[in-house]
Order: sequence, then C-alpha cells, then structure tokens
Amino acid sequence: MRLDTLHAGDMVTPSLSVLNRDGYRFGFSLLTPTRAYPLRCFPSVPDDGYVDPGDAVVRTAIDCYHLLTDAGPCTLEFHYRGDDPPERYLLTVSTRRTELDPTVTGPLPSLAAPEPPRRSQMLANPRIAARICSAVSTAMVIGTHRPDVNYDAVVADCLDEVTGMYGLWPLAIRAASRWGLIGAVELIDDWQPVLSCLDRGLPVVASIRYARDALPGAPQRATGGHLVVVHKVQGETVTVNDPAAPDHGSVLRRYPLGPFSEAWFRHRGAAYMLTP
Repeated sequence: MRLDTLHAGDMVTPSLSVLNRDGYRFGFSLLTPTRAYPLRCFPSVPDDGYVDPGDAVVRTAIDCYHLLTDAGPCTLEFHYRGDDPPERYLLTVSTRRTELDPTVTGPLPSLAAPEPPRRSQMLANPRIAARICSAVSTAMVIGTHRPDVNYDAVVADCLDEVTGMYGLWPLAIRAASRWGLIGAVELIDDWQPVLSCLDRGLPVVASIRYARDALPGAPQRATGGHLVVVHKVQGETVTVNDPAAPDHGSVLRRYPLGPFSEAWFRHRGAAYMLTP
C-alpha cells in the first residue's frame, strides 16, 4: 500500500479487521526509502524474537508509527499468517499530524445513534479496572448491536500477552470482529466522519486526553489517555458513555463541545469506527 510522502510530526496507524476467523496473526511493516520498520505481530506472543527497529527517522509505538524526520514516499506492507486466507476483511491505513490545533465550528447538528449499554470499567476486578477503558468501550459498542455480548470475554480478548496492556488498538478491532463487527482505527481531525457514523446509527469510540479539570463533568479530573463512546451530538453538547464513571448508572455523560473536541482532536484524534 503506497503512502504519500511522510514528514516529521506525522503519525501512521494501520488497521485490520477480519470476520469469521480465529487462529490467525497479522502484522505491518513501514518501508521508507532507506529501510523497513516492522511492528510486532498481533496477537503478540512472548519471546517471538521481535526487536524494535525504531531510530532517528521513525519511532515505532506498539500499534502505530511516529515520524521524527521527513522520510519521503513510503509503503506499508501487510503480513497475514493463518491456515486460510481471510474472506471478509477490512485493511486500512490512516495518517495525520500527531498534534493539531483543532478548529471546531459549532453548533453541531442533532444526531444520535442508539445508546449503548452503560458499563463502568471501575466495577471490574480492581487489579485491572483502571486499565480497561478501551476494552469496555469496545464492548459497549458491540452491545449496541449484540445484546448477548460477554464483557469479560471482550476484555480478555483485548489483553496483550507481551505488554500486559488492554488498550492496544489492533486488539480492540480484533475483539469486535469476533462478535461480527467490522471496522478500523481511524485518525481524524474534525467531526465530519463522526457525524456520518452517527447518522447511520453507529456509535464511535473516541481516544481522548486532557489536562487537569479541562473536561467539565468528567469522572477523571485529568488523563493522558482514555477511551469513551460517543453516541449523540446536539448543538454545543456531546453525549458519551464514559466507562471511568464509578458505577453503571453514572456512565452517561454530557460534555461541552469545545473542551471535548480539544481532548479528542488535538492529539492523534484516534477513533474506533465499527459496524455490523
């Protein structure tokens, strides 16, 4: 997959969703004009011999790339390992500047997807409760379409065996695919893609971060990284299910458009967009 010329400050996020398959592994490699930068394969396995290839040109995060200097035109390679080739899949790559100054012109139109089930991550096992916002947000979106979703199973599917993390984007997309939802991680910088999803009845998982007291009404006063489910916008208000709430009854939150847009779009602007 050929990419445009990449520059310092750019971010590259590949994504794969495969329906009706188990027992497969997949990975990506970013090829610059001078060398290749593979990411660790998913699902990860301990002692697989992976060596982080990051250098002064490209920094490899677990699930994405950050350009430290200009790299010229690049190519993204996709690697799939399984007994059978995938029949129904979505392969995407998303790029944007890692940091942007978001410009939001409100008010937004009134659009709403079905409200997902309200689920607090804080009622889970205390050993992992603070670390499973991605998994619980993904499970809430699955639950919008599949009322029989097993939240514990989704959380387990999101665990990366090597790092012990539950927040890796590829594993969230993979977990959703096991319940019949196909989708992708997208890097966005404004509301238009979100409005398109809400108009089709699809809630969106938003990756946000904000400084102390910068998001009025949030259960966490500050966060360096958190995920919530956006399911309604109206004028200057964004309605979400925030899994950091202390109980299921307080998960529904209404945030002011400006601060929420700043929390979402300034840094990375990552979103899980999923559809049955």
